[in-house]
Amino acid sequence: MSNDIQKADQIAFHFYTKLFYVVNQSRATAEPRTQGKVDKWFNLETPDSDLFTKEAKEPYKNISLALPSGGPPPLEIQVVLSVPELANNQVLVHPSSTTRIEPTPRFIVLESFVLSFTPRREDEHESIDVALPTIYKHGIPLFRSLYSLLRVLPTWKLYKRLKRRIGATYWGSTDVSQSKPTPSHRYHTLWAR
Repeated sequence: MSNDIQKADQIAFHFYTKLFYVVNQSRATAEPRTQGKVDKWFNLETPDSDLFTKEAKEPYKNISLALPSGGPPPLEIQVVLSVPELANNQVLVHPSSTTRIEPTPRFIVLESFVLSFTPRREDEHESIDVALPTIYKHGIPLFRSLYSLLRVLPTWKLYKRLKRRIGATYWGSTDVSQSKPTPSHRYHTLWAR
């Protein structure tokens, strides 16, 4: 494998991991289980997270090897609010209309982010190649913009409110999947207090 292909695979891999770390940092209310490293790719420091497991990262490590089969599967990150068991005298209501929600859902998807890789078509010109340093440099404003965007979306206010509560029983989760989500998907805890 040539050095340029290895560098391209490395940059592509870090697009996937940085997306997860930026979303995780802006939505996780639980303290990290371990003091992980700090990811400094794209000139944006984000804490490394053990929620994005080694197994989940594996399909994105060598994208060039996955090209004959159409590339890696899309990375879908869902920010999920887990509704705790309600007591007999509690109900879940819609905030704007105070309409009772029945049956009470176990999880509510608040946000979903998808990153998919589209390989170059064979009929595209070879002269469209972009230098690897240019791709990396374009990632810097992309992730800074995403970092800022995640702090103005409505879920940010909910995150801040849940993070402030001491001893609250609110739970949230993230689902990292490589296919369409199904009810049987495993949820990793993203918010917990």
